[in-house]
Amino acid sequence: MIRITDTTLSCLENFDIEEAKLRELLSLLLLSGANVIEMPALFFERLELAPSPRYMLRIENPEEAGRFKGISRFICRKNGFFHSLPIISEIQVNDVKEINFLSRYENLRNVRITGLDDVLCHNYESVFKNLRKHFGDKVEFCPENTFSCAAAAALEWAVSGGTDLAASFGGIGNKAPLEEVLISLRVAKRFKPNASYEVFPRIAEIMEELLGERYPGNKAVIGAAIFDVESGIHIDGILKKPEMYEPFPPELVGRRRRFIIGKHSGKKAIRTKLLEHGIDPNNIRIAELLEEVRAQSVKRLSGIPDEEFLKLSEFFRRRGE
Repeated sequence: MIRITDTTLSCLENFDIEEAKLRELLSLLLLSGANVIEMPALFFERLELAPSPRYMLRIENPEEAGRFKGISRFICRKNGFFHSLPIISEIQVNDVKEINFLSRYENLRNVRITGLDDVLCHNYESVFKNLRKHFGDKVEFCPENTFSCAAAAALEWAVSGGTDLAASFGGIGNKAPLEEVLISLRVAKRFKPNASYEVFPRIAEIMEELLGERYPGNKAVIGAAIFDVESGIHIDGILKKPEMYEPFPPELVGRRRRFIIGKHSGKKAIRTKLLEHGIDPNNIRIAELLEEVRAQSVKRLSGIPDEEFLKLSEFFRRRGE
């Protein structure tokens, strides 16, 4: 059984977040598909939350755990490593060369391995085998993303038999992006096959507001433009058999497919776009409209916005209508 810990809130500890926004973000993360939500103890107290098996608290010192009755899991990395069952010891492993030094911690019962940015540059199957040899099933993997492959490392960990891993939404804190891990596991291992991830766009909006920057339109899973299609051949193919072009449907992640009209569009794309806006293609001079769309797109060096497309379609209505 694969268990995923979301560390997003722990990565936001130093952000100035109003309480209402923090509550909304927590409620959405609980719906995101992660099994456990990690948060700073400060957030737990600030929101006056009731204890829940889905909460893990990040604490600075092991002595803090006694203050939180009803919480069964804590994570801490200060002042060495702890044998207390509820406290997960976080160990930073900067690269695979440090794997050989982990034997000193084999007596620990709960461990999170953070780092290993370079694991995919080596024999990662052997690395993962060594981790499980040292710690058995009580090891959680939290790959870091310095080389932009943390999501792939997390997936390989799960595919090779690892059961516990940690990630953060959008990859904040240099972690594996939670949304990429969840969708990859769904495709590769049918992880939570009936789950819906329609909350992703709203979580992305909140995170963009907090971070003060927008995610790239082509960012995997949460990019606003990942389901935009312009090429006429691709549009025709997607309409006939979308699973040949898309690893998952846009509705799964709260998005919708958008056909962009531009220089690569054909008559099929023009007709589809007209129907999308409730316009009967038989009332439009399609060939002339297509020629103008291509010309305008070349001039703009981009696709044609829907508003402009609708104005052009009015101009090319058949006479007498």
